Amino acid sequence: MEPTRKGAGAAKLLRAAGMALLAALTLYIVVQCFAIFHRSYKTETAIAYTMADSVLLDGVVSFDAVSVPGSGELGYLVQDGERVSKGTVLAEYYTDDAQGLLRERLDRLDRTIDLLSKSQNAVGSDLSVLTTQTKQALYNLLDRLDTDDYTDLAAAEDDFLLAQNRLQVSTGQSGGYDAALQTLQAEYDEIYAQLSALQTITAETNGYFSSVTAAPAITTDPAALDAASPAELQQMLADGFPAADTERAGQIATGFSWKFYTVCDLETAARFDGITSVMISVPGKQNTPLSAGVAECTVDEEAGVAKLVFSCQSINAEILSFGEETAKVDIRTYEGIRIDKDALHIVDGDRGVYVKYGNLQRFLKITTLYEDDRYILIPDDGKIGTDNEVRLYDEIIVQGTGLEDGKLL
Repeated sequence: MEPTRKGAGAAKLLRAAGMALLAALTLYIVVQCFAIFHRSYKTETAIAYTMADSVLLDGVVSFDAVSVPGSGELGYLVQDGERVSKGTVLAEYYTDDAQGLLRERLDRLDRTIDLLSKSQNAVGSDLSVLTTQTKQALYNLLDRLDTDDYTDLAAAEDDFLLAQNRLQVSTGQSGGYDAALQTLQAEYDEIYAQLSALQTITAETNGYFSSVTAAPAITTDPAALDAASPAELQQMLADGFPAADTERAGQIATGFSWKFYTVCDLETAARFDGITSVMISVPGKQNTPLSAGVAECTVDEEAGVAKLVFSCQSINAEILSFGEETAKVDIRTYEGIRIDKDALHIVDGDRGVYVKYGNLQRFLKITTLYEDDRYILIPDDGKIGTDNEVRLYDEIIVQGTGLEDGKLL
């Protein structure tokens, strides 16, 4: 009986030891996983970036423009923002809904006839070139669909169909489109004859056209805005501007330049001292900053207000719709390496950041080009041993505890 009891005790002891070993191993794995997935520090890669010293200003945009008379059911034949010449047919009057549908059908026929005509010019072409063109056109089309970029989507579709048709003609899969072209041309001529009798609206001058729905909702007097003092402009902006006539076909901006008129306090005006050019944008409408000149900066010390006028020579459909706007003006721009402000530390009087090098943390000094509430921009010429040591693509520690130069992470 005694050996049996001893064997049972030994087995229990072994099981207990095994359980303890398993528990220790499990605890070790848990600790390591926690250390890996819940590290006490967070890094961010130092990247090249452009920052701007910017200000938001409320004001009004003014163009030299003429109104295009016309009202009723209109079908526009030119795009908003398109440059037109005197005599260009801008729109046509519809007397019933069917005419609008006929115009849409005529446009589709014109597009299809042009596509099939070009498709036949593929005989003798290099097959490898045609295959490459087809692939590129397909990738371009799929990329636009995948990114929800519907700008010029119809043109991307046409490019793919054209490349595919040319490949089929060149390889003999298609005998050509002569018969189809004859049928389509006959239908086109019939519809064109019906629409050619419609009354039309033509451009009376050269310029950039905007339909009534895309033109500014207000009217402005450029001469009055130019002549206004800072206080007078402030009052004009406070009172608002007359509503534009809705009983018109649209307007034509007679030039590609426009001005933005605004007022600001004296402190803001001082930021423009010595500045001759800026970048201007209208968030939500024209997000890409455009180059503009500082045409006027007039200060009224007594009223405590300044008049600012910016002149820009870029035009598109979005700009042509501008009226009373809040513009973002970039006074100065800076290029360098961007660092999150949370990463900033001051050690022995030096401003710097901790950088991850393998399993080590190193404190590197920085010099500042520009900073805002969230980021610091530093020069991109960082070199160890200088006043600016951080370099492009360094792993900056933006969150961490117990940070110390040379310490293991």
